[in-house]
Amino acid sequence: MKGKMALAEIKRTPEKPRSIEEWVAQIKSNWENIPEFKVNPEKLKHLAIICDGNRRAAKEIRLNPFLGHQAGVEVIRLASRACRQWDIRTLTFWLWSTENWQRDKIQVEFIMNLFKKTLQDPQFLNEFCENQVNFRHLGRKDRFSKTIREGLETWEKKTAHFSRYQLNMALDYGGEDEIARSLIKINQEIKQNHLSVEKLAKNPKLIWQFLDTKNQHAIDLIIRTGTKSDEIPHTSGFMPLQSAYACWSFIPDLFPNLTPNSLLNHIKEFQGYQRRFGK
Repeated sequence: MKGKMALAEIKRTPEKPRSIEEWVAQIKSNWENIPEFKVNPEKLKHLAIICDGNRRAAKEIRLNPFLGHQAGVEVIRLASRACRQWDIRTLTFWLWSTENWQRDKIQVEFIMNLFKKTLQDPQFLNEFCENQVNFRHLGRKDRFSKTIREGLETWEKKTAHFSRYQLNMALDYGGEDEIARSLIKINQEIKQNHLSVEKLAKNPKLIWQFLDTKNQHAIDLIIRTGTKSDEIPHTSGFMPLQSAYACWSFIPDLFPNLTPNSLLNHIKEFQGYQRRFGK
């Protein structure tokens, strides 16, 4: 009897995909049945996900490591859909850091082409519009190609009037870089007599109006995927101000392997935790 049960378990184990097409189909299947749930909007207004482990996930199934990024795009689309269903109003994905430009040229070119293809895919923009999602790019635009810059600007302009949901994609984003850019903006405001040092000192919250996340709620929960068992978790300088009181979940799931159940389990764990905010 035990032997038959073990055989049944083996049969239920999904086969490793042999191509990116099979992998994407498997990811879609994983996200078909999204569990019913609604977050407490007072506890979780802003969820951020640091998408680590794309290349490792591809290597595990013996595909070109770069294809992990392509699989990751599908997870972004499906996870965004799930978070809307769970009524998470603001969602941020960190996809490309200011340091990622140091990767080898071939990989950078592959990812830039993937960004370009994604921005030109009407499926994303149509879904934003159908669900009243306001899209915002966080980070620098100046180092991207004209096509990518225009694609990001198109998504932002065509969704600017929506306010039901907020989706941020952090591309060419770094915490130090964001602070530097915000200081430049503050300096310009002071020079033009629109802001004073005294006013800023009395109300430090004014700094938030110069961040990439202007007029958005601070991050409540940050989930970083792809954390190795022997790794000491690190934040990589992700939104140092916005994450000041955020809770962090460092999970082993490689980003393309993330499932709705796994994501929801970490959200539920956070919902059951009581933050004190220094009180």
